Amino acid sequence: MKPDTRTARELFQADVRYLVPLYQRSYVWQEEDQWQPLWEDIEVILDHRLNGGDDNFSHFLGAIVLEQPIHTPGTIPTYTVIDGQQRLTTLQLVLAAAGTVAAEVGAARDAALLAKLTYNDDLTAEGEERFKVWPTNADRAAFQTVMSQDPPIAGHHYEPGNRIEQACTFFRTTMRKWIEEAGDETAQQRRTALLRVTLSDLLKLVSITLEPGDNAQIIFETLNARGTPLLALDLVKNAIFHAATRQKLKVDQLYDEVWRPQLDQNHWQQMQRQGRLNRPRADLFLMHWLGMKLQEVVPATELFTRFRQRILDRSNPPDAGDLVRELCRDAEILRSFDHQPPGSVEATFFDRLGVLDTSAILPLVLLLFRDQRVSVDRRRRALKVLESWLVRRSLMRLTVKNYNQQVPAMLKRIANDPERADEVLIDHLRSGVGQVSRWPTDRELTQYLTTRPMYGSIAAPRLVMALAAVEQSLYAAKVDIPQVPKGLSLEHVMPREWEPHWPLPTDIDEAEATRRRDDHLHRLGNLTLVAGPLNSAMSNDAWPAKQAELNKHSKLLINVELTREYGQFFDETAIDERSELLGNRICAIWPGPHAWVHGS
Repeated sequence: MKPDTRTARELFQADVRYLVPLYQRSYVWQEEDQWQPLWEDIEVILDHRLNGGDDNFSHFLGAIVLEQPIHTPGTIPTYTVIDGQQRLTTLQLVLAAAGTVAAEVGAARDAALLAKLTYNDDLTAEGEERFKVWPTNADRAAFQTVMSQDPPIAGHHYEPGNRIEQACTFFRTTMRKWIEEAGDETAQQRRTALLRVTLSDLLKLVSITLEPGDNAQIIFETLNARGTPLLALDLVKNAIFHAATRQKLKVDQLYDEVWRPQLDQNHWQQMQRQGRLNRPRADLFLMHWLGMKLQEVVPATELFTRFRQRILDRSNPPDAGDLVRELCRDAEILRSFDHQPPGSVEATFFDRLGVLDTSAILPLVLLLFRDQRVSVDRRRRALKVLESWLVRRSLMRLTVKNYNQQVPAMLKRIANDPERADEVLIDHLRSGVGQVSRWPTDRELTQYLTTRPMYGSIAAPRLVMALAAVEQSLYAAKVDIPQVPKGLSLEHVMPREWEPHWPLPTDIDEAEATRRRDDHLHRLGNLTLVAGPLNSAMSNDAWPAKQAELNKHSKLLINVELTREYGQFFDETAIDERSELLGNRICAIWPGPHAWVHGS
């Protein structure tokens, strides 16, 4: 077999045909598992180049296996696709979608250049030979429809369940949105050209062409054998132990005593949710570990490639035994994040991080735990600082999109001065500006929390987390501090269906009173916690009845205080007062950028 690394341009620039045999399955890739991650990886390259990054930043798509070409004089070279038809088909759909969008925004040159990568010259090819990739029978009609340069035939309706048509729609919509985000026409033209160059020259495949004598069917069956697909960590293991063999280490002992007890456990095969996707824990560990080591974002699809290139194949390769021990130690540290002592700074941090659903910072957290030069006290202080930054931004609905750029910067600074990890982190986060990175001040946060609707705007689990933290803070005066119970839910004090039992004030216009009440219903001061949903009738009942219900069924101090302070009535003024009280407590629980003093 002859392997070759090729770009999309190198695969498709010349007239060529890649035929998918009948025995291969139809196109099955989908948005959640393949299209969206692929676009995210493409967007990493686009963002890198938009920000002035080097020209060699590329993305590896995987491998395709091809049979020897059939090429007689006067015909187009034709390869049979033995393996990799899903990614090859997807790459054509991506290029075609980009060409369509380029034409829509008036980038005629980019559209024409992209067309050269999806269609053979019409002087040498006719009919289905125009297409550089020709899928299996079941997909040909849909593929021909979406790849056609002409508008859809009148009366044609996209098939809801057809993955090829769905893929084309997804990539067209996503690319169009990305280009239009640029704003003016000049900026859109620049983005279109950048997209074309990225797709044609920075997406790479390993193309393996079989040699005479290779049995294509056996190779196909081997590549598509039954069983669990290899994870990136499996590939890492094979590569490390191959290196250990070359280094003449005691490979069996290294595996049995170090690797197997930690990284060959079923724990790492289990799926874990990250954002919208479920990934094996092994891949997530490797992603966070590489992010920490390389101080950069590593896409899930590039884990093994980056590991091999940047860890194993560097000019001064590591001792394989030391590398195995390092990986296993760090894997144990990562697993410990789920088993910190209850009530500790660490346990509280990881509980809240789970609610915030922000795993992008885990490479940084891993560094704080594994670097022995970071003292326990400084590590805990750093965790509190990170938590404040994350929670304050979350409660103000500030974007998380920049976290993948913030974390590598923080990693570099802390790695250079680990003995002052907390102070380095404080200085870095204080320097953040704008929507993408700033650390909200007390004034900003309280203004936001006291004047805006929180319920329905902030995810309910995050509001529960904030109010549970307030509840925990009320225990501070107790000698034996209990833990806030789990499974709490939000409850409106003044109910959303207030009309039957919560009369409007009579000293102002009814329409204005109604508007003011509706404006206050979802504010922070009108929310509390309950251990279980109240009876719906009681929940909507008048304040005295609801007050009694809260006292009867809730032992939470936040409700004891609520019913004591507003024993007579609860109205819009009370909501404003309580919003300010809760806002100030939240600021105290998660101190802002000006509250941290170096050396304390």
